[in-house]
Amino acid sequence: YKGLARFHSIQNNFSLINPRFLDELANVCRMEKVSLLPYSPIGGGVLSGKYNQEDMPRNTRFGDYIHDANPRQRAMADRFVNKATLAATSRFLEIAREEDLAPVTLATAWSMNFDFVASTIIGARTADQLDESLAALNVKLSDEVMAKCNDVYKDIPYPMG
Repeated sequence: YKGLARFHSIQNNFSLINPRFLDELANVCRMEKVSLLPYSPIGGGVLSGKYNQEDMPRNTRFGDYIHDANPRQRAMADRFVNKATLAATSRFLEIAREEDLAPVTLATAWSMNFDFVASTIIGARTADQLDESLAALNVKLSDEVMAKCNDVYKDIPYPMG
C-alpha cells in the first residue's frame, strides 16, 4: 500500500504466564496475516520451576536481580517472580508431570501451538538448557492439555500483570 513495506512478523513476550497476546493481538495477526515470533516462552526461566522453592535461587537471572540495587532489574524480577506467576507455574508443573514432559518442553510447545506463531525465540544461559526447549519441536499438545493450560489462566489471569 502506497509503496510502504508491510509487516510480516512481530515479536512479543508470550508465555503461559504472559498470555496477554491472546486477547486481541492474536486476532489482529490472523486478520492481517502477520506472524508472531514469541520470545521468552519459558517466562524468563520461571516456567522451569526453579523459582518455585522457598528461597530465591542464586546464580539465576531473577535471583541475581532480586539482590541487585538497580530499580529496573528489581521491577523486572518482581514482574516475573511473584505470587501469581509462582501459583500458575505450580499448576503448569503439575500438567507437565501428568503429560510426562519437562516443564520447559511444555511451555515452549505451548508457545508454538498457535496458528499465528511462525517460530518461537528461545534462550538459554547454558548449552545444557537447550535440550528441553528443543524437545518441543517434537511435541504437539492435545486439545485436553491446552484446555488444562487455559484453565490455569482463567483462574489466575495475567500472572505477570
